[in-house]
Amino acid sequence: MLTFYSKSSLPIIRTAMASTLLIAAVQLMTGCDSQPSSSNNDGTAQTNNIDKDMAKNDEMSVNLAPTDTSAMDKAQTSEAANIADEQIVSPSGYQKLSFGQMITSELLNSLGMTKAKSNNEQCYYVSNPKLNYVDKEYGERASVLYQIIDGKVALISIQDPSIPFYKDINIGNSATDVMKAHNDELSYEVDKYAVDGDYYSLIANVNFKVIKESPLGEFLKDDNIELNNKQDKLSLQIEYHIKGGQKLSDSTIKATEWTADNKNLLKGAVESIDIGTPEAIYLVEGCS
Repeated sequence: MLTFYSKSSLPIIRTAMASTLLIAAVQLMTGCDSQPSSSNNDGTAQTNNIDKDMAKNDEMSVNLAPTDTSAMDKAQTSEAANIADEQIVSPSGYQKLSFGQMITSELLNSLGMTKAKSNNEQCYYVSNPKLNYVDKEYGERASVLYQIIDGKVALISIQDPSIPFYKDINIGNSATDVMKAHNDELSYEVDKYAVDGDYYSLIANVNFKVIKESPLGEFLKDDNIELNNKQDKLSLQIEYHIKGGQKLSDSTIKATEWTADNKNLLKGAVESIDIGTPEAIYLVEGCS
């Protein structure tokens, strides 16, 4: 009996243990398979969330108003242009002074300008003492003179060859260069002290045309001037003082009366350039 029970129980125990091990192995394998699956689902959810956040950020960046740099560029360009214009004598003026601008002692002090010695408070000259040059004949001189009439800037006179003029004419250029720069639309006048024509002027009108010619030595009044544009610009004239010329057939030749023969007789070089109101241009003695 004992032998029977001992032989029959051993296979049963072995069978039970094998079943238990098989079930455990199956559960272990099932657990391993399910764990990565759960981990992959969580990773996919996180990736989807990140993608959504990036998409929102991209959408926000697209919806943001783009920075408008055109206004800044225009302002910088305008400022640069203004700075450049201040370095060129033109109908706008020169540096910090413009035609028709009221002049006070406070303004002159702020700009470092000095007033020439004069007893005439209605007509005098100012200059910048730091803006000088050395002339071979006259020595040290002011590069630019401002003529003030009745408290306003009336004329700017260029004496230094290095000062640029908006017509691209400089001290030392020939009379022919001046005529070309103005398409021959200039008037010719002999200086009253140069009877041989050695010293004369070529005069151009700016922003206006003359209705009635004024006698030599007299300035044109407002009723003799007509603006040739719709803008209310200040009427100005340019006077090129030329040294080394010769007298033509007439002491005064209008812009409409130029002939090829007269233009061929023009000699000499620019000694100084004045730009200002007709009142100032036609002051033969200046402010004296």
